[in-house]
Amino acid sequence: MGYATTSEQRELAELARRVLADAARTTPLPPAWDAVGAGLDRALWRTFADAGLLGLGLAEARGGSGGGVREMCVVAEEIGAAVPRIPFVATASALAMLDSVHSVDKAVDGSCVVIAAWETFPFFPNHSGSLRRRGSTVDGVLRAVPFGLDADFLVAAVAGRFVRIDLTTGTGVVHRSAVAAFDVSEPLAVIELSGVPVDELSPTDGAARVLTVFAAELVGTARRALDGAVDYAKQRRQFGRAIGSFQAIKHLLADRFVELDAARLLVEWAATALDDEHPGAPAAARTALAAAATAADATTRDALQTHGGIGFTWEHPSHVYLKHARARRQLLGSPARRLDAVADHVFA
Repeated sequence: MGYATTSEQRELAELARRVLADAARTTPLPPAWDAVGAGLDRALWRTFADAGLLGLGLAEARGGSGGGVREMCVVAEEIGAAVPRIPFVATASALAMLDSVHSVDKAVDGSCVVIAAWETFPFFPNHSGSLRRRGSTVDGVLRAVPFGLDADFLVAAVAGRFVRIDLTTGTGVVHRSAVAAFDVSEPLAVIELSGVPVDELSPTDGAARVLTVFAAELVGTARRALDGAVDYAKQRRQFGRAIGSFQAIKHLLADRFVELDAARLLVEWAATALDDEHPGAPAAARTALAAAATAADATTRDALQTHGGIGFTWEHPSHVYLKHARARRQLLGSPARRLDAVADHVFA
C-alpha cells in the first residue's frame, strides 16, 4: 500500500481490508451465477457508513470524516482489490462535485445513496451529453448508471454545469431498468428522466480528486489480479517445475509488476499534490489515471492468461478482475484517448 505512510493510514487500510474480508464470507467472489446483477450490498454499505469510511475526504464541518485524498485512495485501492457490490468510488465521485452548500449527512451515514452519472462527466474521454436542462428540471436518458436502481440522488453534468438530480421527490417521471453489465461486480441501469427537478451546483474543482480516486481503485484491482497470478505460478507445476520458473511466465509477471508499481507511484504523487494544493495536481491526476488504466488492463489480462484454462471458468475470480478493468476502459476510452486528455489539459 503506497499511500499508507502514517500509522493512521495503515490502520485505515487494515480496517477497510478487514471489513471487506468479513463481507466476502457471505458474498463470495465471483458471485453465484444467479446472483449476477444483484444490487447494492446494503449490509456492507451500512458497515462502511458506521465506520466513517463514506465521509473520507470531506471536512468534518460538512458532516464528513475528514482526511484527504490520500486517505480516500487508501480505501479505494482496497475496494478495487475486493471488487464488492458497493459504489464507493461512484459515491466519492459524486460527493467530490457537490459544493459546500449541500449537506452530505445522509450520504455519509448511508441513509441515502448518491451516485455519479459518470457518462456525463466532461473530464472522462467517453462522456456523452445525453441530458437537457429546462429551467429547474432535466430530461434525457442515462444509459449506464452504476447502481442506478439503488440511487436516491445523481450528480451529473448538463451542458457543462454540474447538477444534483433528486430521484425520490415523485415530481416528474423517473423510469429505471436494469441493463446487462460486463462487470459482474457493478450492476448498471438505464434511467429515463422527464421533468425531474435538479439543483445546480456551484463551480467546484473536484475533477482531479475524482480521477485520482478512480485510478487508485484500478491499481487495487490490478494488484489483486497480479498477486493471484504470482501465487498460482509458484504452485502450478508443469514438466516437473513450477510454471513461475519458466522465463515466459516469470518475465511477463515481472513486467506487469514494474508497470503497476509505476502507476501506483503516479497515483501517490497525484494524491499528495492534491492534499498539498500543488498547482500541478490536475495534470498529475490525469497522468495517474492514464497509467493506472493501462496497467490494470494489461495486468488483469496477463493474470488470467497465467492461470490458463482455469482462469476462464466462472468459479475463478480472474475473469472478475479482467471484466472490472475492461468495463472501466469503456468509460475511459482507449489508451490514445486517455493520453490525448492529458495532453489537452497540459497544453490548454
